[in-house]
Amino acid sequence: MEQIKDFSSFLNERVIQIPDKQGKIIVLLGPPGAGKGTLAKKLVKRNGFQHISTGDMIRKSEDKELKDLIAKGKFVPDKTMIKLLKEKLATLDFEKGVILDGFPRTLDQAQKLDSILGKMGVGLSSAVYLNISSDTAKERLAKRAEEEDREDDKDVETIKQRFKEFKEKTVPIIDFYKRSRKLKDIKSGVPEEEVYTRVIDSLGLKAGKDEE
Repeated sequence: MEQIKDFSSFLNERVIQIPDKQGKIIVLLGPPGAGKGTLAKKLVKRNGFQHISTGDMIRKSEDKELKDLIAKGKFVPDKTMIKLLKEKLATLDFEKGVILDGFPRTLDQAQKLDSILGKMGVGLSSAVYLNISSDTAKERLAKRAEEEDREDDKDVETIKQRFKEFKEKTVPIIDFYKRSRKLKDIKSGVPEEEVYTRVIDSLGLKAGKDEE
């Protein structure tokens, strides 16, 4: 009888963790300079999404080793990224919708994300791929380095490494989400407002407005 009671308690705990409703949970994919951060800010302000930027989380971290990896254009180990992601996801209200920017970056991470979300009682809605030429993306990075004084956008070798990592490790995710019919391929070498419009149309959302 005690075993049945314990099992019943376990089930009740699992039910409590599952949200009543789920908003859209999306991941943003694209090479450096594609405009992921800019788009995320618009979706947060205009459509009420919550934003997880793993890059920002690491840049704000006090961990020097993590900051050094980012500065060199290298990926943070999966174990560390997943730990950071789980901690952040646990603080969010899934009903409001969530944007993941910077994770997943590898096929293995994409599969782990499905597992993490499943255990939380939710699932990924869409993967938005900001499709942009490397030349246009590099021009944007040069401008951002000037305007925001970001170290990881200044060094030529670091930028080359970031594009190399994207091609080798992130591009396979695009096929993964295409096969699962979750991919939204958005041409993003256009003004940011046009990118925003294309994205919300693809997600079936209404256009929002910036607060005054």
